[in-house]
Amino acid sequence: MTGHLHADEDVFLDGLPDVPQLEMVTAIEGEPVIFDTPAGTVAEYRLLVSTTSDEAIAAYNSALTGLGWACTEAAYVMTCAREENRLVFTQAENEADDHRIILRLEPVE
Repeated sequence: MTGHLHADEDVFLDGLPDVPQLEMVTAIEGEPVIFDTPAGTVAEYRLLVSTTSDEAIAAYNSALTGLGWACTEAAYVMTCAREENRLVFTQAENEADDHRIILRLEPVE
């Protein structure tokens, strides 16, 4: 893998448990939505990436697996679980949004 796929040391997305901000993330679109529920924290980020959404999700799969997350991929979505948290990465379904992924944290119920 090339350097742009790896996170800078200790650079994590604010409000998310052990989710690195990979170098390919060029910006966070708008303000992340973060709130607590009785079951746990819910958060949503819209990440703009310098690669395709497919490549970004593959890089997150590799990075998160190394941090103890168990990830599975399906068409347009990747789900990762660890302890009582679940991450859901969703790709845009049209080509105009191919450099954007939505990342959602939710409690495992």
